[in-house]
Amino acid sequence: MLRLTWRQFWLITAVTLAMGVTVPVIAQNTQQNSTQQNPPARTYHPGYWQPVARINPTQPVTVVLNNQTKSSLKYNFLDGRADSDLAVGATQQLKNVSLPVNIAIYDASAQAATSEVDGLRYETAIANNVLTVTVMPAQSTGYHVLNIARNGGIYKY
Repeated sequence: MLRLTWRQFWLITAVTLAMGVTVPVIAQNTQQNSTQQNPPARTYHPGYWQPVARINPTQPVTVVLNNQTKSSLKYNFLDGRADSDLAVGATQQLKNVSLPVNIAIYDASAQAATSEVDGLRYETAIANNVLTVTVMPAQSTGYHVLNIARNGGIYKY
């Protein structure tokens, strides 16, 4: 009986060693063939958690707000500063903005408070570390806050 046990032991050891050498080679070949047929999945998934653009956080940042709505807007930095006005068709340049920053832009008129169609849409463009934000009306609830993260990522909420 003891001999049978040693035979089993050596058989199991031999099979294990053989599989340890052949299985990784088979798996590697299968993975290479699979990668050639199906490229790896993209890592980008659309949503509010993805930046819409980036600026260089090591250089001075300028934000230009452009009101293309039919209402006067207000904006403020969500750090306790007072509200500022942004008239219809007006452009406001905010120089040397410190990061991170959150800028709330909203329609403070009485019409907006009672309207169901009071959303805003932000279109962004970047050139030479100047972020231009064009604010336009939206047909549904839109954005309220523009966030520029410490790493330069720009988010719209």
